[in-house]
Amino acid sequence: MKRRIYFYYLIFNIIVVSFFSIYLYASYIQKKSLVTEQTKLTSLLISEWIKGSFLASDYVLRDIIDKVPVSALKYPASNLVEHDRISKLIVKKSQTLAHSNGVGLNDENCIITHTPSIVGFDASKREWCYKPMSNPKFETYVSNMFMSNINEMMVIQVRKFPDNKGLAGIGVNLSFFSQWVEKVKLGRNGIISIVDSNLNLLARQPLILEALGKEVKSSIVKNFITSNEKSMIYSNASPLDNKERLYSVRKVENLPFIVVVGEANEDWLDNWHMQVFISILITLLLWVMAWIILRHYSHILSQKSELERISITDQLTKLYNRHKLNDVLQSEFNRAQRIDYSFTVIIIDIDDFKLINDTYGHNAGDNILKELAQLLKDNIRITDTLGRWGGEEFLIIIPQGENKNEEILAQKLRSKIEKHSFSNVPKLTASFGISQYKKGYSINDLIKNADDALYEAKGNGRNQVRIKNI
Repeated sequence: MKRRIYFYYLIFNIIVVSFFSIYLYASYIQKKSLVTEQTKLTSLLISEWIKGSFLASDYVLRDIIDKVPVSALKYPASNLVEHDRISKLIVKKSQTLAHSNGVGLNDENCIITHTPSIVGFDASKREWCYKPMSNPKFETYVSNMFMSNINEMMVIQVRKFPDNKGLAGIGVNLSFFSQWVEKVKLGRNGIISIVDSNLNLLARQPLILEALGKEVKSSIVKNFITSNEKSMIYSNASPLDNKERLYSVRKVENLPFIVVVGEANEDWLDNWHMQVFISILITLLLWVMAWIILRHYSHILSQKSELERISITDQLTKLYNRHKLNDVLQSEFNRAQRIDYSFTVIIIDIDDFKLINDTYGHNAGDNILKELAQLLKDNIRITDTLGRWGGEEFLIIIPQGENKNEEILAQKLRSKIEKHSFSNVPKLTASFGISQYKKGYSINDLIKNADDALYEAKGNGRNQVRIKNI
C-alpha cells in the first residue's frame, strides 16, 4: 500500500511539474511574441517617420527646382540680383523643414553655387554628388553619413535639375535622427539605433556619444543590408554594451537607413522570471501539502491495516484466528459450489494439554502454543491456510485436497511434533483429524467429520492421524 501511495505521489508531482512547465513555456512564448510585435511596430513607426520626413523634403526640392532657372547655377554668379533672390528662396524653403541643416544648389560639375555657408566648393568627390550625376537613373538620392567641409556629420538628400544640369540638396545633421529615437520609450535596458547602409551609427537611445558616426560591428545587420529582406527579428548581444536583446531590424523604404529596435532580455523576462519564482513556490507548497496529506492518509491506512490484521490474528500465536479461518472456509466452500473442486481440513489438538498447564503452568502452555504454531507454519505449503481454531486446537485448510496427500502431510507434522524439543516440556504429541469436502456437504458437516476423526485418534491412544469422509 505504501508503494502505491508513493507511486501516486510521484504521479502527482509529475502532473504538477508538467502543468507548470507547460504554463511557463506558453507564458514565455506569449511574452516573446508580444515583445517581438512591439519591437516590429516600433521599428516600422520610426522608419515611416523618417520616410515621411524625406518625402516632405523632396517636395521642397522639387519646388526649388521649379523656381530656379538652370542658367542661375553658376559660380561665380553672373547676376548678383538673381543670385541674391535664389539665396533668399533656399533659406526660406529650408526654414519650412524642421530637420534641414540648410539647402544648397550645385551646377552640373558639382560646384556649389548657392548655400548659406561656403559657395564655390567642389563636391565632385562627394558620394551625394557624383553618384546621382553619373547615373541617369537617379532622379533623387540620399547619401550615407559623411563628415562635411565644416566638420559636421550629416547626410544629404538631393534632386537633379532637368537634363542633369545641376542638383538641389538639403543637408540633414544627426540630430534629425536623434529626435525620432528619443520619442519612443522602451524598457530600462532597451535600445533604438539608426544606422546607414555603411553601418555608421546615426542615432542611439540611450546615447553613446563617442559611438556616433562610427561603424557598428554587426555581421548580422551587415548581411541583412545586402539581403532582399525588408525586416528581420534576431537575438544577440549588443556590440556596444554586450547586453542580450531581442532585435527588430527594418530597412527604411528607398532610403539608405536601417532602424534597429532591441528589448533587453532582462527587461521583458522580468515578469516571466517572477512567474517562474511564483510557480516554483506554488509547486513546492503543493508538494509539501500533498506529502502531508499522503503521510496522514498512509498513517490512516496503516492503522486500518493494523486493525484488520488484529481482527484476523490470534494474538498469542500470531496465526489466523477462528474468524479468519471461517472466512477462508466459506470462500473455499463457495468455490466448491461453483466448480468441480474439493478441499480438505485438518484439525490438530495437543495431547494432554490440560495436564501440561496444570503441571508446568499457563505460561509454559502459552509458550508451547507459540512454538507449535511456528513449527506447523514452517512445514506446510504457502497455499495452505493455518490458524488457531481455539484453545489448543489448530486448523489447516488445504485447497484441492486429496485424502492421501493430506494424510502424508498430517503424519509428517505429527512426527515433527513428536521429535521436536519444546522448551518447557520433555515431550509433546498431537492428534490429527482429517476431512475432505464432498458434494452435498455443509461447512458444519466438514468440521464435524474432522472433529469425529480427531476424537477417534484421541480414543485410540492419541498421537495418531485419522480420516473421516462419511
